[in-house]
Amino acid sequence: MITLLYASLLGLLQVTLAYKVGSSRLKTNTLLGDGNQSEVLQKVRAHGNLTEYVPIFLILLALIEMQGVALWKIHVLGSLFFLARIAHSYGMYISTESTPPRLIGILVTWFSIAGMSIYGLINYILNSMM
Repeated sequence: MITLLYASLLGLLQVTLAYKVGSSRLKTNTLLGDGNQSEVLQKVRAHGNLTEYVPIFLILLALIEMQGVALWKIHVLGSLFFLARIAHSYGMYISTESTPPRLIGILVTWFSIAGMSIYGLINYILNSMM
């Protein structure tokens, strides 16, 4: 199952971002919340943002894979999403403002989830008519 590969890669990214949050909290002596520290807030939100989007992406990816979509298409979706999440996290780390990596990352994230959702709806409607 290809989804397992992308779930594993995203899991490692999740742990990496969580480690960076913990390191920032130790460095700034902020044990809870962000302590009004921009550095901590940026890392907390990069980690949180990944956490918000990964579950629905993986659910949709697994369901589409189960529908028999060509494996190369599953790899394209998984790879694009994974790279987009790396870009988005990097963009959040380097600035509190919008950055090209952050913008590209979120746009690819939204289009991936929206595209798979539309595909799922169309597939469901067509299959329920038969």
